[in-house]
Amino acid sequence: MNKDLSLSRAILEAKESGRVPVIADIKPASPRDGNLLGNRGPGQMARIFGESGVCAVSVVTEERHFGGSMEILKEVVRATHLPVLRKDFVSSPRHVIESREAGASAVLLIMATTPDPLAPMLHQQIKDLGMEAVVEIHSQEDLHRALGLEPAIIGINNRNILELETDSGDVRVTEELAPLVPKNVLIISESSLRSAHEIQRALHAGADAVLIGTALLLSSDPRSFLADLTRF
Repeated sequence: MNKDLSLSRAILEAKESGRVPVIADIKPASPRDGNLLGNRGPGQMARIFGESGVCAVSVVTEERHFGGSMEILKEVVRATHLPVLRKDFVSSPRHVIESREAGASAVLLIMATTPDPLAPMLHQQIKDLGMEAVVEIHSQEDLHRALGLEPAIIGINNRNILELETDSGDVRVTEELAPLVPKNVLIISESSLRSAHEIQRALHAGADAVLIGTALLLSSDPRSFLADLTRF
């Protein structure tokens, strides 16, 4: 897989080859679970995930609550040949431009924190700069607004980002919302996926890919853990 491959194409190629499309999330810390990287470098984790067969990597760049940075994003981009998704509270054209300059293939656009008319403007700018937007939702209200953007990819966050993902989260959010998404839109089920059974539930509900971060980062052996998650 080469770096020019888009996130959507990477997901579809994984599906076509019979693999579970997994996006590995590199998140240095979280309000719920504390330090997630430990002494491991972001680039090191990106290489481990790539060797483990994930189809893409995402990087949380939000600093205050999740310990991220643009430097971490750049390090991951340098370390992997996979598409890289930037995850943050993107709220201005400058954020989109810096994402492209850092080498991101895609940008997360969170409907719950992005009001209209800003959301359609940023969505269009992401596309104009040659990246893909992952339009994140957590409710039917979010979905209604998201569909107005005619998105190519929707991310269903099983946790509530407005609570900084400190809630327990449940794959039932994906099970509720995925059937309401048009068939021509790719769906990523995000967060609170800790077992093969939960991943199966997300895929059965209609998700095309899963984004897993905390569970992988808390594992002492991410390679084996990832293999166990997708062995079904």
